[in-house]
Amino acid sequence: MLLLGVGLVPLTTGKSVAQGMKDMRGMENSKPAASATAKATGTVTALNAADRKVTLDHGAIPAIKWPPMKMEFAVAPNVDLSKVTTGEKVDFTLSGSGSSYTVQSITPAK
Repeated sequence: MLLLGVGLVPLTTGKSVAQGMKDMRGMENSKPAASATAKATGTVTALNAADRKVTLDHGAIPAIKWPPMKMEFAVAPNVDLSKVTTGEKVDFTLSGSGSSYTVQSITPAK
């Protein structure tokens, strides 16, 4: 019902809410966005080896449609963080989807 002025006016669409919802069946089985891998170059601005995190100030990453930015990433367990230092320019590989990416490799830039 819709309140107009001081009277109530019934609104009908010819479908109940439950009937309208049946058009969304199958959405619960939708697959999440596919994982992507991307290579990039950036500068290490912070390094937290104990928590396996690195902050990178990186250039644009066209493969995942990201502009240049500075952000913190989780680092995969197999990545040796002892080979990089704060302030160093590095080449790195990311994998993930959406805004959740993990550093899969990181080496001093060539």
